[in-house]
Amino acid sequence: MLCYSKAEGDNLILVAVNLDPHNAQAAWVELDLKALDLEADQQFQVHDLLTGARYLWHGSRNFVRLDPQQVPAHILRVRRRVRSERDFDYFI
Repeated sequence: MLCYSKAEGDNLILVAVNLDPHNAQAAWVELDLKALDLEADQQFQVHDLLTGARYLWHGSRNFVRLDPQQVPAHILRVRRRVRSERDFDYFI
């Protein structure tokens, strides 16, 4: 598994890729919270830009499992503030 991050201003992207084309792989992703401007006790949301899924992560270690037959990679946008549906105004 290959993992890396890139930050530009408020945009923070985490990428995890399963390099094994035949088998699911799992790993604990260790984040440098200080470098990413995240607090150790802060819960944050990651939004998968490939699938639309959203996950709540907490702390520096988070579990990732990638299956090449289903989802071989995550491209995750970090949202430092956890959002709920109530945070959005909908206009029709």
